[in-house]
Amino acid sequence: MKRTAFLLSLSAMLSGCVTTTPEPDPSILRVGVTPDAQPVIYKQGGQILGIEADFARKLGAALGRQVIFVEVPWDKQLDYLEQNRTDLVMSGMTITQARNIRVNFSTPYLQSGLTGLFRRNNCDPSGLPGSTILNQTKRVGFLKNTTGELFSMQRFPRAEKVALSSVDAAVAALKSGKIDMFVHDAPVVWWLFARNEADLVAFPDVLNVEPLAWAVGKHNMALLDQVNAQLAQWDKDGTSAAIVGNWLPSFH
Repeated sequence: MKRTAFLLSLSAMLSGCVTTTPEPDPSILRVGVTPDAQPVIYKQGGQILGIEADFARKLGAALGRQVIFVEVPWDKQLDYLEQNRTDLVMSGMTITQARNIRVNFSTPYLQSGLTGLFRRNNCDPSGLPGSTILNQTKRVGFLKNTTGELFSMQRFPRAEKVALSSVDAAVAALKSGKIDMFVHDAPVVWWLFARNEADLVAFPDVLNVEPLAWAVGKHNMALLDQVNAQLAQWDKDGTSAAIVGNWLPSFH
């Protein structure tokens, strides 16, 4: 009897010590970002800026929720969504079959794609197709855990593959001759070209078509419906075109 009473008492004490994760504040919109992809999403002077940041602030205002940017490593973004540590990912994420298994995606806000960045002395004047053919068996760089990596593995089987940690590392690798072509999201590549025009070349074409959209947890269908409704409204009234066109005039 004493032993039973002791165990019951111990169980009650332990249950009282269990901590639970508090429910997220419904007045706050937690936006997962990896701010290293100018002009899509980046950090400057302590501020989160770019196409996705502008959309996030507009979305928060439309939903009556305060936007909190949560900086997350790229390869942890879907983990954070599934663990309910963020409400959605707005960080230049493209829709893929593998990602679709884990999360839901909003209606795409931009049809983008991958493109190549080259040294000025190592590209074909005919444009992207010729420059790609010229370098398809050389050293191709990409960022780890991105669609650029998957594309390079599939499309350039004879090339030497070089995984890079950041776009800045890719630019440095190109300039120093450590890689011959960098494959990444077109908006980011064009921005890198604009900042390094004396040394690097990019062309206004894409190697494939990839829709950019926002990821929402499978458990949060209500938010997904709200986001899609807002995107439809912005498509009609020109808000989306204005935001994208401000950063990427060629898409306007």
